Amino acid sequence: MRFKLRHMEVFRAVMLTGSINAAAKLLFVSQPAVSKLVSHIETTLGLRLFERSKSRLIPTAEAHALFREIEQVYQAAMRVDDFARALALGPSSLLRVSCSASLAMTVVAPALVDVKEKLPGLSVLWQTTLMADMPMEVLSKAVEVAVAAMPVKHEHLENVPFMRGRMVCALPKGHALEVRDSVSLVDLVGEPVILFKRDIPFGTMIAQACQHADVELTSTIDVMRADQALALVQGGLGVAIVDDFSTEGSPVTIRPLQEDIDLTANFVYSKFAPPSRNATIFMQAAYRRACHLGREIMNAQVPG
Repeated sequence: MRFKLRHMEVFRAVMLTGSINAAAKLLFVSQPAVSKLVSHIETTLGLRLFERSKSRLIPTAEAHALFREIEQVYQAAMRVDDFARALALGPSSLLRVSCSASLAMTVVAPALVDVKEKLPGLSVLWQTTLMADMPMEVLSKAVEVAVAAMPVKHEHLENVPFMRGRMVCALPKGHALEVRDSVSLVDLVGEPVILFKRDIPFGTMIAQACQHADVELTSTIDVMRADQALALVQGGLGVAIVDDFSTEGSPVTIRPLQEDIDLTANFVYSKFAPPSRNATIFMQAAYRRACHLGREIMNAQVPG
């Protein structure tokens, strides 16, 4: 292999820090060692990866392209490391959870606090993730249970709906629509609107609702997460359509949409094995949180 894992680690450190000296500190090695290895990488690959400018290294276009590929490998290696740690700890002392970013603060964090109070010795690995990545994470056992803002369709995954939600409109303080009790999609025509990207599930739902209402909205910025949209609304950049899972405690004005764009949060786990005791305790805690918020799905078939 021409490009070894150690090469990737050093190259990544230089890309992140922007200098040989800072990369050496990050890796706890000497500056000459990093400089020598960077030169070796360029020679081995036959590519000029950096332009030298005094004490800085300026990445070339090839370096940026290479970094994108390496970052995927690095993140995969980190998942392997986490999985090895999980094996060492054993299933009874570990809980691995992922969730949609929208549910992180409202549901998952309070549920994990509850779980840790009951099981103080439990180690928890928690991450936010895209719904598109949840099947691979669950089926590869990188996580045991995912908490998704919408059903995750896969023949080998169990979905348990447990919490209701909907899309709402976020307005900057003082906006003309703030006086309304509710807002329609038609009201947003001509407004600068912050929208979810169309190629993610939330964005697809909003696009379909607009098409059904024969409305075309002017997107000023497309985002991946509701917290990004809410921050932009707070800054006065426009209005936004976001999920109401994300709006608790938000400083912006929230108004219901007159159009029903409903959401259902789901627990997602593998059909190949029943949830562990730890996962069951977590799901029960998350369902109690939904009940506390008054948004639970009645008679939800939550394990346990």
